[in-house]
Amino acid sequence: MEESFRRQIAIGSAVGFSFLWIAAGYFTWILNGCKAYMPFISDFHLYSPGDFLFTTGTFVSGFLVFWVIMEVHSMNMKRISSGQHHSFWHGVNHLAVFPGLIGAFSCIRIGSAPWDTDGPMHGHYAFDIFTFGVYWCLLISAVTIRIWWNHDRFRTVLGLRLFSAITAFVGLYQMISTQSTVWTSSFDWEAYNALTTDMMSFCTSSPYPELNVSAVWEYILVLGILGTILSFWPEVHFFDSIESEEE
Repeated sequence: MEESFRRQIAIGSAVGFSFLWIAAGYFTWILNGCKAYMPFISDFHLYSPGDFLFTTGTFVSGFLVFWVIMEVHSMNMKRISSGQHHSFWHGVNHLAVFPGLIGAFSCIRIGSAPWDTDGPMHGHYAFDIFTFGVYWCLLISAVTIRIWWNHDRFRTVLGLRLFSAITAFVGLYQMISTQSTVWTSSFDWEAYNALTTDMMSFCTSSPYPELNVSAVWEYILVLGILGTILSFWPEVHFFDSIESEEE
């Protein structure tokens, strides 16, 4: 029971806290008179109090996601062993940890690198968060589908988990492909960064409408990752019930 409660706290706090600070960041963005459609999450960092929300939010979320990744890994290890599944699935479960932890670490670090002052490093951290986050979602979905597929009661949750993971993947692909129509090799980054010196002008205008669309896909991507994490909430209870039945 103590183990289950710990896992519930990890999953609930990671999803709940991340959703709250992102929603709060967007709300303060609107209150500052900025455009509703559509800021990137990183744009919150350009304004007060959004800068505090972004820095604190990413830092704490990174640690909470780190915690979730290790709890899920541990839970899967027990079920793979007790279910006598092929060692291949142990390998995939271990493999899922590394991209997840890289993404979590980059989430912790990204708040120290605002994109308007350290664009390359910010982009590096953002790429790691989203790309490795999607890797984790897909790999961990594959592992848990193998573990639980024979349990009819849990297939609905598996379907929702896979849907969330695919949503994250589609969001990542669409975000990058939309950005690539603007951020080409000839794009003038210095001129773009200079726009932020007049914050009200920057946050109320849309010099590149395609980036507004890309920002929408970023939110979809993040919701897909958070949805994948949240799908482990009912698994904690299901895991306990199966263990009780086996005993």
